[in-house]
Amino acid sequence: MPKLNQGDQQRRQVLLTLIVITFFGGLFFGTLNWIRGITAAALIEFGFALFCLGAFWFVRTSRRLYRWSLAVTIPWILAVWLIVSMPAAAESVFIWALVLPILLMLLLGRRPGLWLSLVSLAGALLIALYRFGLPQDADQIAYTANLVIAGLAIVALSYVYERSREKAEQNLRHLAMTDALTGLPNRTLLYESFARAKALAVRQKTPLSLMLMDLDRFKEINDEHGHDVGDRVLFQVAELLRARLRRADLVTRMGGEEFLILMPDTDLDQAAALAEDLRRRIGALRLEAHDQPVQLTTSIGVTEMTSAEQSFDSLLRQADQNMYWCKENGRDRVRASRPGATAARNDPAG
Repeated sequence: MPKLNQGDQQRRQVLLTLIVITFFGGLFFGTLNWIRGITAAALIEFGFALFCLGAFWFVRTSRRLYRWSLAVTIPWILAVWLIVSMPAAAESVFIWALVLPILLMLLLGRRPGLWLSLVSLAGALLIALYRFGLPQDADQIAYTANLVIAGLAIVALSYVYERSREKAEQNLRHLAMTDALTGLPNRTLLYESFARAKALAVRQKTPLSLMLMDLDRFKEINDEHGHDVGDRVLFQVAELLRARLRRADLVTRMGGEEFLILMPDTDLDQAAALAEDLRRRIGALRLEAHDQPVQLTTSIGVTEMTSAEQSFDSLLRQADQNMYWCKENGRDRVRASRPGATAARNDPAG
């Protein structure tokens, strides 16, 4: 089964449950209506039950859950309308029109679910007026008002619930993909973001570069000045990166004192020049801890994608090798090379 996010998994389970209930309900009421002589209603219910039997196997593995939700719920609405419009149908059938808003919100989301809910309830109300006419006495008025108010209340409550659920899901996704200290994206989004950037670069035949940055001797800063100072250093570096980079660039905290920058439409020379500028800016940061200056430097490895066959891991490995070359050759410098290249562009400090 394809891997889906939490919301899609929930929708799949709701849709499968609805299909199973509709299948057995269609068989039961179809048989009952057949015995009662309401042949048209029975045929509709039997037909929908057969459709659900086939849909169940496709929905179990399909990624197109929204389309399948429409394929099930729209015939569901039409079937309810057809059945309640039949003179022989019992008034209790209208109860199913009240169930629809909950299902529509869960399966289609709040906006499409809201509109379809209002359409389904309006249709059921018009059919009721056609069959029974306007209420004539106080009891009929009270009965009709209760149904209408209950329907609108279900729509409103379903909408509020779905909006709250969507917002909570967005907040959880943001927390899962954001570094709490710096506010930068964490490495959770990297593969997904690289896949999009790579596809765009290949399609438009534009360069794509990657930069891996490690703050030098960061452990010594933590040990000498304390972790609160180290956290402040990381935050200020993140602020510098946000201010200097383009909106199209993705800057990510990899963990610890490492940052990764994905740069669309940027070749190796441009990426190396940017890395050198960042190295100088970080070295020029004025940081103090307990009235003592904190000197900060960084080592940066840069690489560029040269083939559509190259993966994120291969580019990261090349950038990592370049960065460690900087560490082994005095730190506070930039090294840039393409995967498989025999030589690299080296920018020593100063």
